[in-house]
Amino acid sequence: MPQREWVTLDDPDEPRRRYTFDVSFLLSDYRCVYGAGCRGISGRAVLGCCVHGAYLNEDDDPAALEALVRDALDPETMQFHRSALRKGLYETDDEGDTHTRVVEGGCIFANREGFAAGEGCALHHLAVRRGEDPMTHKPTVCWQVPLHRTIEEKVGNDGGTIEVHTVHAFERGDWGEGGADFTWWCFDDGTAFVGDRPLFRTMELELRTMVGDAVYDELAGYLEDRAARGTTVRFLPTA
Repeated sequence: MPQREWVTLDDPDEPRRRYTFDVSFLLSDYRCVYGAGCRGISGRAVLGCCVHGAYLNEDDDPAALEALVRDALDPETMQFHRSALRKGLYETDDEGDTHTRVVEGGCIFANREGFAAGEGCALHHLAVRRGEDPMTHKPTVCWQVPLHRTIEEKVGNDGGTIEVHTVHAFERGDWGEGGADFTWWCFDDGTAFVGDRPLFRTMELELRTMVGDAVYDELAGYLEDRAARGTTVRFLPTA
């Protein structure tokens, strides 16, 4: 049975930072199939993985997103634009974490079936309309999926602390206890493994944003060499 393969690289710009990458996934032909076979995690294809709203992290700027809704989006691009202006963009869960507000079963930015400007993320549509990359205005979790990054502090050989960043496939378990109940179309079958280029190329901008240019360039060189060796690397989700 094929095994998952990993590579570890030191960050040349941050001597106390190290990255570990899931080679098997980055060399795979995965691509997002929203609107082209995605069934959605709740069984409603139009919502994709946007059922619970987008949870914000320390890299997100809530005020900037509010300003974007106020100054750049409009009811023709964002189906729930008026609701966003009246009632706000965010809500807090029972654990005190902030996420975009859920409206009628999905993220407030998720346009629904038959909406004239197009189904799916209003932020995505805005970026395309303005000639920007779709990741430009989205909360971090939205543009990173299907990649997932975990950060751990470990003890280095000199006794000091080092940061270990692991970049891998965003699997069910990474959503927490509720993830087991998802129809996680990203990896449950072969539906999304239909791309014409490896993932590390189709998500180059996202990876560069996550790890920096120096680390990405070294990673890409390694992966190109790995692919040129001709042996198969197959991504298999873990249990």
